Amino acid sequence: MAETFCALLTAYLLGTFVLPGRMSQRTRPVWPLALHAAMVTATSYLLLGTFHWRILLAVLLMPVVMAGVRALWRSDSITAFLVDQSLRLVVLLGLAFCFPDTAKHGWWISALRPDLSRWYFASLSCASGIVLCVPAGGVLIAKLIGPFADEIRDNDIGGLTKGGQYIGWLERILVMLLVLMGQPNGIGFLIAAKSILRFGEIKDGSQRRVAEYIIIGTFLSFGWALLISVMTLKTVGHWIP
Repeated sequence: MAETFCALLTAYLLGTFVLPGRMSQRTRPVWPLALHAAMVTATSYLLLGTFHWRILLAVLLMPVVMAGVRALWRSDSITAFLVDQSLRLVVLLGLAFCFPDTAKHGWWISALRPDLSRWYFASLSCASGIVLCVPAGGVLIAKLIGPFADEIRDNDIGGLTKGGQYIGWLERILVMLLVLMGQPNGIGFLIAAKSILRFGEIKDGSQRRVAEYIIIGTFLSFGWALLISVMTLKTVGHWIP
C-alpha cells in the first residue's frame, strides 16, 4: 500500500504544483482544468508504471469533482484550501488501500533488482518533499498571510516582481538541504541573514505593520520547511534504513 500511495502522491503533487496546467485556486475555465486532470493522470500512469484503469479513472475525475466542490463552496480562504487538499489526500489513500500492490507490479519495479526497488520509492518521497516544501508551501503560506496582506497595501515598499515568492522558495529549499545534510544549525544563520537584509529596509516606525507581516511570513516559511524536511527525512529513511 505504501508504494502505491507514494507513487500517487508524488504524481498528484507534480501535476498540481509543478507541471503545466497546474491547479489555480480560483475559478478555472474548462480547458485548463482538463489539462490539469490530464497531467495528473499521465504522471500517475508513468510513476505507477502500469495501466490500472480504475486508479487512473479516479485520478482523472478527482480534479473535476473537486472543482465542482470548490464552486459550491465559493470561497478562496485557507479553510477551503485545506478542506480541498484533505479530500484529495483521502481519495489517494483510498485508492492505495483498495489497490495496494499496483506500484509493486509496475514496469519500474520489474526492471530493477529487488534490492534497488526501494531507491525508486525513496526518490519519489524526496521529490514529494521538495514539492511540498517549496511550491506547495508557497501556496499555503500565501493563503495563511493573505488577510494580513490587505492591511499593508497602502505602504509603498518597492520590490522585484514576485521577489518575495522567489525568496521564500530559496529559503525553504536551503532549509531542506541543511536538514537532509544533517546540518540544521545552519538554519539559524539563514534566519539572521534574512532578518538583517529585510528589516534593514524598514527604518520608519510607522511601518510596523510591514515588519510584523514579514516576521509572520518568515516564521511560517521556516516552520513549514522544517516540518516537511523532517518528514521527508523520516520517509526516505523508511525506504532506505
